Amino acid sequence: MTPASARPIAPLLCPALLGLLLVVASGCATSADAPGETEDTSPARQTAFRVRSDVGAGLNADRGWAGPLNQPVALPVETPFRLRFEVETPRNAPFVERFRLQYRRNGGAWRPVLAADFPHAPSEVTPRVSVVSASAYADRADAADLLDGSTASYAGGKGIALSGTGPALPDHGVQSEWEWPLVIRRYADGAVTNEPGDRFAFRLVDVKGRPLPAPATPEVTASVPPRLLGGTYPETPGRLGPWEASDGSLYFLMEPAESYNKLMTVKSTDGGRTWREVDGAHRPVAGDLEGFASAVHDGTIHMLHQIDAGVLHHSFRTTDHPRTPDAWAVRDDTVATPGAPPVQVASIAARSDGSLVGVYGGPEHLHYSIRSPEGTWGDRKPISGGAGDARSGPQLVRGADDTVHLAYTRRDGTAWYRRIRPDGSLTPPQRVSSSLGTAVTDVGSVLPLVHLPETNTTVLLYRRAGGTLWARRADAEGRLSPPVQVTERAVAQSAADSDQVGADAVALGSSVHVLFIEAQTGHLYHTRSDERGSWAPATVQVDSVDAQWVRGQPVSNGTSSLTAYGYVYDAGSNGGSGMNWYDEVPVRRR
Repeated sequence: MTPASARPIAPLLCPALLGLLLVVASGCATSADAPGETEDTSPARQTAFRVRSDVGAGLNADRGWAGPLNQPVALPVETPFRLRFEVETPRNAPFVERFRLQYRRNGGAWRPVLAADFPHAPSEVTPRVSVVSASAYADRADAADLLDGSTASYAGGKGIALSGTGPALPDHGVQSEWEWPLVIRRYADGAVTNEPGDRFAFRLVDVKGRPLPAPATPEVTASVPPRLLGGTYPETPGRLGPWEASDGSLYFLMEPAESYNKLMTVKSTDGGRTWREVDGAHRPVAGDLEGFASAVHDGTIHMLHQIDAGVLHHSFRTTDHPRTPDAWAVRDDTVATPGAPPVQVASIAARSDGSLVGVYGGPEHLHYSIRSPEGTWGDRKPISGGAGDARSGPQLVRGADDTVHLAYTRRDGTAWYRRIRPDGSLTPPQRVSSSLGTAVTDVGSVLPLVHLPETNTTVLLYRRAGGTLWARRADAEGRLSPPVQVTERAVAQSAADSDQVGADAVALGSSVHVLFIEAQTGHLYHTRSDERGSWAPATVQVDSVDAQWVRGQPVSNGTSSLTAYGYVYDAGSNGGSGMNWYDEVPVRRR
């Protein structure tokens, strides 16, 4: 070995691997950034490569390939794949025995490939492309001779996982093989976006930064699967959408990545098949989307956002806005500074005159504020009601005559119901249940509230400590019906640290529709009530994931009436990113 072999090699291997991922997912660079034809090259050379789409295939299994030897492939973003290289070392010339992985996007500059797992990257870095962990083999597992580019004797190799650095190569004059698991993301840090058709090339460089000559460069063309949003869910959300404009456009609120937790509005104009961010250049500055909720009035989505420093209001104008559609209108407007609550929570309702009612957490109590139709927020008012444990987990819905219905929880395992009258005053609290869980993670045990205009009835759904969902109905005078069991299956609570029940509810005609995540399996189920309040047996909607969040709204799909329950679910990010998907439950209104 030469003295150069002792030099640090992590930066070199990481760039190469990242380059592979970015071929699928990252943005373009100019041709001026590309390396020149006179670039010095390594004495070692790459003799073959092959891309593997089946990450479950064994390291030395000759199957699961995305394409033939030395051929470019097309692969979806947010789906891990593997890249295998065959390398031949020179017989006489000095060389360095470790390599780094690099990538470039659309012919741009070569950049290092970093190690960051998928879907959750504990490193708190979310690159366009990264090396991830391997499910089918252990890091540094022995690699057999699978590729047929070299005639030199085979001296071994390794499968690498979650590392940008490979081990030392064998002696001179032999061949070896090296395989890395990679992922290309839809959104990465900085909310940068990898688009369909982006081309990602990958190469190996030695510790001196010299690329290995190769008869063919690995290249991956990115695709975006239908109905994939990617990105990250707000941690403890109220309603998020998808909000539908009159032209059928859908809007959803989320973060691009867990490590870049800024607010973004993504839009679909084809019924949820494709999504992209709108007006990203003007998104709000504040991040940390934990306590977060939204409501719509006259083509504008209003958002209430609690962070430790205070409570903020943002708004976004949809295509229904007559003057400035698809644009941020209000950003980072301070509503109140109640102090940091135990759990950040928020809920918001829009009244018919354009005024807003927002409820949010404080150190001991919930508070509410009202924004006038002219845009001025009033003073915060406490939601007290006597001594007792801290209040949290608020959910709001607007009912008849601009009465805003409110439900919330207390740490003693109780749920409560009140109404905020049009004049801003509160009705006395009514106990809904004494059977909720009492842990911090149970504060969000109440689902988004549902109002049925046909009967002027408000439906309160909640999760008992045993896991099942129950419902009670409040009539026009606020009288509560007896509790009715909604699910037989136990429902998830606080998946991925959400402090919230894994369920959602909407009204369609005289029926209430509920989506819920089964605690044991992570499968997503749907049930509905009839006019009398009886609940149908649940039917599975998504059974191939470990779902962790779900939020939805009625949608019309461009027709004159509501035809589906459109929803976005997290398919198992474990607090990471890239797993948000759109789907629908077709419904027949009663």
